[in-house]
Amino acid sequence: MTQNIRSSQFITTYGPGAILEGPDGPRIIPFPDIGLFNAGFNPIEISDQRMSRGLLQGARIFRLPSNAELGVSQNTPIYRTKPFPNWRICLNMANHNGNFYVLYNGYRGYTCPVCRNAVRTRNEPVRFVMACPQGHLDDINWNHFVHSNNRNPHTTWYRWYGGGGGLSNIELECPRCNHRSMNMGVAYEQEWSCNGRFPEREPLTSSIRNRNPSCNSPAKIVQRQASNLRIPELRTLFSISPRDTRLHTLLAKDPIFTAVVSNPPSSYQALETSLNNMVEAALLRLNIVSEILQCPWAEIETAIRDVRRAPPTTYKELLDDEFRVLVDASINGAPPVYRPVPHSPVIFEIDPNLVKTFDSKIGTLRVTPVLRLQTITVQISYRREVNTRIHASNVPVSFTFPNNPHQEWFPGTEFLGEGIFIILENNIPKNYNNSKESSSQRWNNTYRNSSTLEYENAAHLFRSDRREELHPLFVWWHTLSHLLIRAISEQSGYSSASIRERIYLDLGNSNMQGGILLYATQPGSEGTHGGLIALVHLFNHIIDVAIENLMTCSGGPLCLGNKFIKGKYNGAACPSCLLTSETSCEHRNMWLDRNVILENIL
Repeated sequence: MTQNIRSSQFITTYGPGAILEGPDGPRIIPFPDIGLFNAGFNPIEISDQRMSRGLLQGARIFRLPSNAELGVSQNTPIYRTKPFPNWRICLNMANHNGNFYVLYNGYRGYTCPVCRNAVRTRNEPVRFVMACPQGHLDDINWNHFVHSNNRNPHTTWYRWYGGGGGLSNIELECPRCNHRSMNMGVAYEQEWSCNGRFPEREPLTSSIRNRNPSCNSPAKIVQRQASNLRIPELRTLFSISPRDTRLHTLLAKDPIFTAVVSNPPSSYQALETSLNNMVEAALLRLNIVSEILQCPWAEIETAIRDVRRAPPTTYKELLDDEFRVLVDASINGAPPVYRPVPHSPVIFEIDPNLVKTFDSKIGTLRVTPVLRLQTITVQISYRREVNTRIHASNVPVSFTFPNNPHQEWFPGTEFLGEGIFIILENNIPKNYNNSKESSSQRWNNTYRNSSTLEYENAAHLFRSDRREELHPLFVWWHTLSHLLIRAISEQSGYSSASIRERIYLDLGNSNMQGGILLYATQPGSEGTHGGLIALVHLFNHIIDVAIENLMTCSGGPLCLGNKFIKGKYNGAACPSCLLTSETSCEHRNMWLDRNVILENIL
């Protein structure tokens, strides 16, 4: 049986290590080299130099193909999965000669060992699994759960009593020695030993278990559908750099890249000679050479300089690179940039004649419509936040092919859309208040002393080691971003979940500067056909609505009196005034505080 998912779901929800609730029961999604590419498919590559050469240190990106792209029927499975968990519960209580269900190992089928019932709807997969902060996942060791330290022989099934009410009502009993287990409520709170299993890295048709018995992290019992069982770590970049043109992509290919780096050509003729030599040596196809040589030498020379210069390698540097391009384009514009494939649509464009400025209580805002925008999102890893005492480790999702073990691949996806870029004309908010008792100063003190115990285990919450999310100007911009998203939703009919945010902050000079990019690029969402940028001429009203919402909250003094202190992630912020959809906020609804803006306008 097959189940259709979108390519974006493979990145955000159903990637490697996730449990998919399929039509025939839950199944674990294996790594792509096991579930997808062992069937003979070739990866469909996403070409993005900033992401591949910069952030991923030379790794390449693939996207999940569609059935149509592979030339197979819609109902043909292209990504194979395996059943997990293997233990099942037979609900056919009337035929069990007692008032109990039957928990049994269903690895080889759905037949109950007591009543021989094989009806799929009466044999449900158990809803509990075992996971640890190191990312390991396995069926619960039911033999140890029932017998504890008793040396009773293992059995493949147990009597299951209770259910439907609460976890404390559930107990198991061994059919051989009649020993009763602790109740599930007690077990749920305990820590258990981990056997270090990664079912997503195991062969599909084999009983071989990928285990590491040396894992010392305590495992916890978790419901298999729990949202904290698999949290993906994503990185999104915009294709706004000159490196993203078709010419840059061709020059970055081997062996051209090796040639232009080691011995850059000094003229059009020198480049032509070098490329023809590669064709004669069967290192390059003639059509690639023809496509490069169609470009003017001035354009080629500039592209060679760009390709030879290494891109930024940290996420923070790449975001700063985006910010500089957007600020410059808001003044000088940006001509259409095309995707690095022939006959592609525009992926980045800004017309400076459409830029608007609006005076408001917080300062003069420059609002720039981004006519075309492309996002590249890559899943770097995932983690299992199952133990509140121990921070979970990231499990990389990269893999290599046997014939090229040194080339890593990451799953990714790309989307086209539009956006609105917002900055202040004078960089700093009007009447910026950083007095001793202000909320801004509270944030600033924490920012300057962020390597404290309260935040040492929360490094995964920040974009960089500088932890700039704690800076009061970041909080100011992030809070304004949420206010604008909610105001757009109220005034224009957009759902807040259809608009995403990116907060920029440049603290590298005396004139600190920040900005917001609100964008819509998800497939099927509103605003990807001009609807979002059409709001720019109405932005004066939207800003006024946002500031009005800032001053009022149904939480009243209870919300406003929430002062930020060390160890917290928010100040005055609640679902009634600031919190928005998790699909919109890039920072998980943290680093928000109404007081930081209110103190600057009152």
